[in-house]
Amino acid sequence: MKLKHELAFPIPLELPSVTGWKEIHIRESGEPLIPLGLFSEYHTIFTDAIYFGERTDSPYENNLAGSLLTMFVRESVAKQLQEAQQLLPSGMYLIVFDAYRTLEVQQSLFDQYYKELKKQNPGWSEKQLLAETQKYVSIPSEDPTRPSPHNTGGSVDTAIFELPEKIDKKVKEINGKLQLLSSSEWQEAYQLEMEKITLIKDHAKLLEFGTPFDYGGKEAALNFLEQLSKERALTKEEMIAKDNRRLLFNIMTAVGFEPYEDEWWHFNSKKSQMGIKTAGLPFAEYGASKLSPENLEHEKMRTQHRLDTIRLRAGWRESKLPRAAIIKPPEKS
Repeated sequence: MKLKHELAFPIPLELPSVTGWKEIHIRESGEPLIPLGLFSEYHTIFTDAIYFGERTDSPYENNLAGSLLTMFVRESVAKQLQEAQQLLPSGMYLIVFDAYRTLEVQQSLFDQYYKELKKQNPGWSEKQLLAETQKYVSIPSEDPTRPSPHNTGGSVDTAIFELPEKIDKKVKEINGKLQLLSSSEWQEAYQLEMEKITLIKDHAKLLEFGTPFDYGGKEAALNFLEQLSKERALTKEEMIAKDNRRLLFNIMTAVGFEPYEDEWWHFNSKKSQMGIKTAGLPFAEYGASKLSPENLEHEKMRTQHRLDTIRLRAGWRESKLPRAAIIKPPEKS
């Protein structure tokens, strides 16, 4: 598939560094967290809660403590994701693996990576271990001036999947019908949402990006394949992955997201400390955030619905998407 010229721009070999992002001053905007995905205003954004173990592409047999089924983001971030998705070629959609993250999940991920890294590198100093771990997982922070990026609702981990033409047509028809329904027509909306999620679950194919989501090695760096192409000819699979990374990078940056150099899937709002740092702006607007009563009620509804669905429809959790990675350093060969 040939992409539009502006969606195929190379990823820069030199990307802005996030070093010093914790020193950026925050002027909290108070912008609320809102849900993405199923039964939300932003139902066209598909989500897959990897840390919750929502489906079988999750490597976590038991959901991590504090993990959420619902993806919550700041309202502006939700709008940007919707805009980015509209830039994709027909038949392609964004999938969000992680967004707002509780401190419990942040701690679990940090400890997991750190322990494995220490096991593989027994001679490393504490400073080395912390620096390398923080490339992939930020230290959990309760300091309101230095929140963990995902705890602000201003960071998202995302990729792209595609659907066959006939299935894509059906999904678009369902989305169109959902837009026209009122809140009183919730039963019809429910049936349409279930039909749509089944179509996506059964037919979605994740684009190739060169590594799984959450792969904790140098190959996950956003411009790794761009750099590699300067050193040797890429394989066919590497060329495809390079083009797909370019596509994701270009649609996300086109709507205002800032990339993160060490992870091809991670993007930050320019209202977050990390996003402000790479954008070169003076202050951030997103500090640490907490779920509102409305957020908690939505999460409760989603989890209860999931349990009911699993009971009624064996196999609903199954996924044909490739299995994500457990975030840890890659094993040394």
